[in-house]
Amino acid sequence: MSSARQSFATFFANLAAFSALCAVLLVAHPALAAEAMPQAAPPAQQDASAATTADSPDQQDSALPVENLFSQTYQACMDEAAGVTTGMQDCMNAEQERLETRLNAQRARIAAALNPERAKAFNDALSAWDALRKSGSLAMFDPNGGTLSPLMASLWYLEQTARMARWVDVLQESAEQ
Repeated sequence: MSSARQSFATFFANLAAFSALCAVLLVAHPALAAEAMPQAAPPAQQDASAATTADSPDQQDSALPVENLFSQTYQACMDEAAGVTTGMQDCMNAEQERLETRLNAQRARIAAALNPERAKAFNDALSAWDALRKSGSLAMFDPNGGTLSPLMASLWYLEQTARMARWVDVLQESAEQ
């Protein structure tokens, strides 16, 4: 690999790591998130923007802030961890377990409710997503990155799981109709 390409790759890896670190800090410290967010809009504007965001499930899911993807138990746990890496990792592991259990139960219900062709596509999509989730997490982890590296990789993995759980919720609603 040429030195220019290697420098470019290093720059993007550092940019991704910095972005993930910012996400960890914002999730771990809601006060920082409140300071980083722009001032609240007047109630009339909030109602209009909420209606626009809720128009379709796809728009709603992609517009969800990361912290809205997780349970209140997880949020409280992260607040209690107060930025301590091991405590934060324990919170992420508990939330990951909760989401995995929910996803597995939903997967079985939805596959049974769909016609065979659609059920196969659904299972293929989940398999491809799982491969992406695992590979992405491995790519995020830097063995020389210190204690934050595994935390950032875990947070990325958890966020992907939470987003898939939301997508599966929407799919289940449409399958039941």
